[in-house]
Amino acid sequence: MPKKFAFLVGPTSLAGYETGPTNTRTDIVAHIMPQGLNLIRKTSNSASQDDLDQAAGKLFAMFIEREKEFGFNPAITVNYPDLAEGDFLTDPVGHINRLVTALAKDGEPIDRIVLLTTFGARLASPLAAAGYASEAINWPAGPDETTWFQHQTAAGGAVRTLYLEAVDEADPKIRPNFALELNDADGKLRGGACGSLHERDGARYAYLATMTLDTGLPAGTGQWLGEALIEFMRDEGVKAIHLGTQTAGPFYRDKLGFRITHTVLPALRIRNDPKVGEVTTDLVMMERLI
Repeated sequence: MPKKFAFLVGPTSLAGYETGPTNTRTDIVAHIMPQGLNLIRKTSNSASQDDLDQAAGKLFAMFIEREKEFGFNPAITVNYPDLAEGDFLTDPVGHINRLVTALAKDGEPIDRIVLLTTFGARLASPLAAAGYASEAINWPAGPDETTWFQHQTAAGGAVRTLYLEAVDEADPKIRPNFALELNDADGKLRGGACGSLHERDGARYAYLATMTLDTGLPAGTGQWLGEALIEFMRDEGVKAIHLGTQTAGPFYRDKLGFRITHTVLPALRIRNDPKVGEVTTDLVMMERLI
């Protein structure tokens, strides 16, 4: 997993608050703030970078705890290459081939490879030469080289997918310059959101890195927080919000009016819902026009 910020894993831990029937909504109506909670807006104009970094770090820690509620599809092997000491960036094809060979020896033959990375320009040439298809992810406020690669292997009859995620955590566009902090009456952090704001061609965009909630909050708090985020971004002059999520796609689509721009990997994650049983969710990229 990324060590600092929830980048490509995206916002996940709101879905559990929104079980039951959903409805597609594109015209969001503001809900009343849940009793006993207060919301603090922060941007680079009102808070220091250290303050924003600390806010993002606390939200990410909460996100990681909530992430434990979700598992991975057993037919998908997930790998995060060691970018500091490994050879993934210098020999991506060889690195992946060696990993596929090792998995086959362990009884996990791979027939499909999916890579989501912020090193798209650096990896495009060698991967294309090896037969990988690619598609750029257009995030004006996110990392500029975000790219989705995929490749079918020669493993006949195999039904396993290898998913790799490689993120440049030093990319300045990942560093947060906005945050929402949801606190209770005692000042304890109970949730929030963070991400980055950037301009392109005279328009302002937002990349949502993390949105999460603590346990034990009233039903509907997730939708209220999402609506508060959209209003925050509207007040900041944002044209569109972009995000990537492994587990909360239905929540963002049905509750907050986001649309799916790319389905990178179907059924990546699994969650046991006490009402409906096992639920699978896709790794998707999403957009919400404001």
